[in-house]
Amino acid sequence: MRRKNTPNSIRITCGCKVNLGLRVTGVRADGYHELDSIFYSLPYPCDDLIIRHTRHTGVIVRCNTPSIDPNDNTLTKAWAAFAQASGDLPGIEIELRKRIPQGAGLGGGSSDAAALLRWLNSTCAFPFDKKTLRNMALSVGADTPFFLQNTMCRVHGIGEKLSPLNDTFSGFYLVLVCPDIHISTLWAYARYDALARTANYLVQQKNLTNRQAKDNKKFSFKKTSIEAFCNDLEAAVFPGYPQLAAIKADLLLLGADAACMSGSGSSLVGLFSRAGAAIAKNAAEALRTRQQRVFLLPL
Repeated sequence: MRRKNTPNSIRITCGCKVNLGLRVTGVRADGYHELDSIFYSLPYPCDDLIIRHTRHTGVIVRCNTPSIDPNDNTLTKAWAAFAQASGDLPGIEIELRKRIPQGAGLGGGSSDAAALLRWLNSTCAFPFDKKTLRNMALSVGADTPFFLQNTMCRVHGIGEKLSPLNDTFSGFYLVLVCPDIHISTLWAYARYDALARTANYLVQQKNLTNRQAKDNKKFSFKKTSIEAFCNDLEAAVFPGYPQLAAIKADLLLLGADAACMSGSGSSLVGLFSRAGAAIAKNAAEALRTRQQRVFLLPL
């Protein structure tokens, strides 16, 4: 495949996403869970990819986080998927500067993979179309296609069915709390399944603001109706990590209009109204004093 002339080194910043609500709607025969959620992209926390051309074949990944396997990660998977489709790729070295917490429900690895796929496609004289690139992303992870577009989406299936939404949260303020806790996605869903098998089980949302949402199809946010802003996985995760439930309670006590866990955790999201800038700022400052990574983001 013909390739464009590109710089010897390039730096790409990769943002993250949060789940504004997550409902588990079913389990497929292969064990994957089907979801109904809203994905919302954020500019930070973020990772950096520094990509350099090399004289060697293949891809070399170096990372400042020892827990990431340099030979088997979302970047190597994305490179392999693109190489298989294109049949010809130059050798590259990727320095991954990781700042998005792992095991936090923020999709950092998927964001990195999508950024690499976009860059590889930009180097082609005849780039792949969106559908082909999306299929490459899906081979890396269910939520990787979302990062190819980075717009607010309603998400179904296992995370791969995306429906873009108008950004009804524009002007709101979001406080993101990232405790130093790693939650395994596999563990969280296994706990959820175990709870769902118990007799007379009713999913307890641990929604400290309102009753359990009755209509899984509605994710509208209103000051007086925020029951849809909740996460089914909280019932599975919070008993094992009560400190996360405490952070959610703190967000609400500090003035958030709604709060929930993002994805399978461990990060927590608090949403503040357009008129709540000062309240959001004070909440973020109060939570930072407790030695947690806290981000205040205007939406």
